[in-house]
Amino acid sequence: MSWKAEDFDSEWSYDELATKFELRNDRVALLVIDIQKGDLVKDSKSEYGIKYPHIVEYWNTRISDFVIPNTSKLISFFRKLGLPVIYTRNGAITPSGKEMAKRLRKFTKDTPVSGYLNSARFRGQDSYEIADQIRPIENELVIDKLTSGAFNSSVLDHALRNMKVEDIVIAGILTDMCVLGTARVASEIGYNSVLSEDACATLTQRAHVEALLMHARVFGRVETSDDIIAELS
Repeated sequence: MSWKAEDFDSEWSYDELATKFELRNDRVALLVIDIQKGDLVKDSKSEYGIKYPHIVEYWNTRISDFVIPNTSKLISFFRKLGLPVIYTRNGAITPSGKEMAKRLRKFTKDTPVSGYLNSARFRGQDSYEIADQIRPIENELVIDKLTSGAFNSSVLDHALRNMKVEDIVIAGILTDMCVLGTARVASEIGYNSVLSEDACATLTQRAHVEALLMHARVFGRVETSDDIIAELS
């Protein structure tokens, strides 16, 4: 194992509380969370970038050097084995965003909040689409969602059960928001869920590790993309 929760929190009783399981290549799917065009690169000259240059630099490097290449590697592996690859897109369905929770509507406006998002995100906008580097192919499911967690406001659970999926490998953004929210609910409703540590990102390394630890302590597993591939090979 290349990523060990014990290296970051040696006092937690992982031997007693962690959820243990093995991935099964006849029951597993890859879930790619919200890797959309509008979030791939943050603008260092935006209001947000000027205020938080360290976040912008970290984010842009993390996405280009880790999230895109490792997610691509996982996608290629799952496709080679004929295993399901499922994508989610996060944002409003309509330009008004009235169908979303109030706190999320601000992200559908033409002027993003402080540059946190680089462009408005609602269905039909280019920024809403899946990144070109990992775009879906024919017969791969793309699910639109109105919430952070992918199970809360979509057909994901219904689709997975019809596809006989019980184990989920998760990659995507942001680790401590949509990724963790999806993984935790997956665990609660009976799926085995693994976060791919090097195929996820959030705004700081600390927040990234804290989210991974939240999952690893009780709800599921955290592994590198190479270890996931080795386990399923």
